[in-house]
Amino acid sequence: MDVKINCGSGQRRFDVSLGWVNVDLVSREGQVPDIIADGAVLPFDSASSSLVVLHHVLEHFGCGEADGLIRECHRVLQPGGSLLVFVPDLWKLAQRWMIGEIDDYIYCVNLYGAYQGDPGSRHYWGVRRQSLVRALSGNDFARWSQIKPFDWRLIPGADLAKDWWICAMEAVK
Repeated sequence: MDVKINCGSGQRRFDVSLGWVNVDLVSREGQVPDIIADGAVLPFDSASSSLVVLHHVLEHFGCGEADGLIRECHRVLQPGGSLLVFVPDLWKLAQRWMIGEIDDYIYCVNLYGAYQGDPGSRHYWGVRRQSLVRALSGNDFARWSQIKPFDWRLIPGADLAKDWWICAMEAVK
């Protein structure tokens, strides 16, 4: 059975009627996942998923701390399956902030995170496209056949935020 995994679902639950399973480490009022689990140990069989989405998740880990999560995403993906990763692009945000096109609030919320009462809601690491590609490809545990910018195709049931400041990448197993 194919499952599609929204790992780190937080505020953006995906449509379970279209085959999505929402997974998060914590459950908060209004942000209740289908499964509470640590992303470093996902409760899915190997090669059971065609699609795993990390939608604004990696920035909540310190440098190198997401290796276990990426390893698990790779493990649960079927050959040819995709890991979609979406993070704030701090390079683009900083450029616009420095010339006054965005205010301090927008810049800082994306840089530090919107605190929701626990340390996991904070941002601990920032990326730009090159460092995200390096994080996905620089480890010997995950062999991807391809890493490329996400093409913003429609993913049924997925609520994907699309904006100028979002770096979106696809790693294909």
